[in-house]
Amino acid sequence: MDLIAQGKVTPDHVSWGQELRSRFSVYFELVRGSNDQCTPENPFLYLRQEKWWTPFQQDTKGAAPLEATPTVGQANANIVFAKIVAPVANWLITPADRLCLREALVARYFPHAREAVSRLFLEGSVQETPGAPEPDADDTYAHPGRSAGFRRKILEIYDCQCAACGLRIKLPQIKDLTFVDAAHLIPFELGHNDHPSNGIALCKNHHWAMDRFLIAPSPDGHWQVSATLVARRSPGEKELLELKNERVLKPSEPAFQPSEEALLWRCKRLAA
Repeated sequence: MDLIAQGKVTPDHVSWGQELRSRFSVYFELVRGSNDQCTPENPFLYLRQEKWWTPFQQDTKGAAPLEATPTVGQANANIVFAKIVAPVANWLITPADRLCLREALVARYFPHAREAVSRLFLEGSVQETPGAPEPDADDTYAHPGRSAGFRRKILEIYDCQCAACGLRIKLPQIKDLTFVDAAHLIPFELGHNDHPSNGIALCKNHHWAMDRFLIAPSPDGHWQVSATLVARRSPGEKELLELKNERVLKPSEPAFQPSEEALLWRCKRLAA
């Protein structure tokens, strides 16, 4: 459902790939029992017992029913997929219907983890104003498709604190007024990804600097800084340079860690 919400798969072609495996792992860590193993290949195959799920493998002759659990190699080769049909497929089309289905599944199978799991739902924004744009200090990345839910989730899991400098200013008497922005790691107009793993909380200054590829959070949990900055040129540049190798403030729960893909995207684009 995450990948459908992001437009990366459709109900009639759910690819067995690294993104699906990664999302499975994120949810798995929240609901696992003491003896559980993270094996997404098992449900991918054995859900075929349900009449709404059919896995396939592509070969030179076309698509044939999948007969064995898919492998990591097949995920990399993008030759395995599944098709979801009615009645379940009918509940995957709109955000409101997907949210209803998610909540029904959690209530039935994972009620003990409801709070943690529900925070990952992309469809949480349907409870907000539909189509409301996300407030953003930088109009460069403004987009009418953004969800206000993304901003609220990011501010919540970072407690309205900048992941670079630790600044936290929030005025409770004025609803939702904070100096911290919800910044996309991979810009929204490129990935259309409003999942919390593609976001980070930054103050206005560091949001501006990251969006111009002057600073970047790295997969090793530290800040990297562009070589174009010169400390003697201005106090502002000196301050940004002092951020180098400082730790990135982590979100409150491991499930909301920024994705490695998004962090690498930022680091590779630091201004040279």
